[in-house]
Amino acid sequence: MDFGTINWLGVIVAFAVNFFVGFLWFGPKTFYPLWWKALGKEPSTEPGTGTNMGAVFGATAIAGLILAISMSVLASYVAQANGGNLSLNSGLSLGLVTGLGIVTAQSLSHRLFGQQGWMVWAIESGGDIACALAIGGVLSLFY
Repeated sequence: MDFGTINWLGVIVAFAVNFFVGFLWFGPKTFYPLWWKALGKEPSTEPGTGTNMGAVFGATAIAGLILAISMSVLASYVAQANGGNLSLNSGLSLGLVTGLGIVTAQSLSHRLFGQQGWMVWAIESGGDIACALAIGGVLSLFY
C-alpha cells in the first residue's frame, strides 16, 4: 500500500471525531463513573494521581492517530474493491469489524489476565467500537 493514497484530510477529521467520541464515552455523565468503580477506584480518588497525564493524553492521541491512519488504509482497499467508492454502510461495516473484531477481541485477554474483569472490558470495548464506527463513518465521506 502506497501511503500516498491515504486521504490525509479524512485522517485528520477522523482523528478529531475519534477523540470527541472518546471524550463523550468517558465523560463524567456517561461511562466514566461506572468504569472508575469497575476498576476498584473510589469516587473521591483523583484520576492521574502519580501519573503524568500529559503523557497519558499524548499517548492516547498517538494511538488515535495510528487507528485513523490504519483504518484509512483499510478504507482505501474497501473503496477500491467497491469501484473506488466507500459508502456509509461500508465505512460503518469497516468500523464494526475493526472495533469488534480486532480491537476489542484482542483486549479481552489483557483485561481478564490483569484481573480488571468483564465490566472494565465491556465499557472500554464499547468506547472502542463507538470510536471505530465513527472513524469508519467519517472516512466514508472522503473515499
